[in-house]
Amino acid sequence: MPEVYPENVKKLYEQTPVNTPVSIVNQPYLIGQRNGVVYMEVHAPMENLETDELGRIYAKLRNIEKKSARTLDWKKVKETLAEARGIPVPLFEIRQGSGKEATEKIEVTHPDKLYGRPEIPEMKMGAWYVLAANLRDELNAVRLAAIINHQGPQIPARVLSKNGDSYRVIAGPFDNLKEAKDAIKRLKIDLEIEGILIEPVRE
Repeated sequence: MPEVYPENVKKLYEQTPVNTPVSIVNQPYLIGQRNGVVYMEVHAPMENLETDELGRIYAKLRNIEKKSARTLDWKKVKETLAEARGIPVPLFEIRQGSGKEATEKIEVTHPDKLYGRPEIPEMKMGAWYVLAANLRDELNAVRLAAIINHQGPQIPARVLSKNGDSYRVIAGPFDNLKEAKDAIKRLKIDLEIEGILIEPVRE
């Protein structure tokens, strides 16, 4: 099922009988069309997927691009994959019989606060941090940070570039050593990530 906003969880709980059967589907990549508009929806995967899964998505997008004879916004595709916000993102419109860009707009109502995109606290001196990964590929680093950010409760994470040669995924800030160690434990249990503790930098 799609992501549920916190204000609707209580209502869903009250309406769901005990022992209601459910199906858990690990399908992080969704592509669909409505009223001529192509949408892409990306969720943080519950576990590491095979590279072939992402390759199939790219192949499907290229096929749509070929059949529609229009250029796909690949920058938006990359951003959608990296952010994994769990909401449909329009990529472009398909209008048969016209080579012009469609001018019709569809109004989409969003809540004042997007719960699918957790807020990341600013970095601060004197705080504890955890090095979650040091990767050479920027997209993989951004995707990993998004997955960590979507943990519940959230573990704030960001990507820091080192001269464009490597990309460090840093979790934090944490106010004390206990919070940092708890984050390391959760990264290990939930995502099988061996986090490395980063002690505070004293002024």
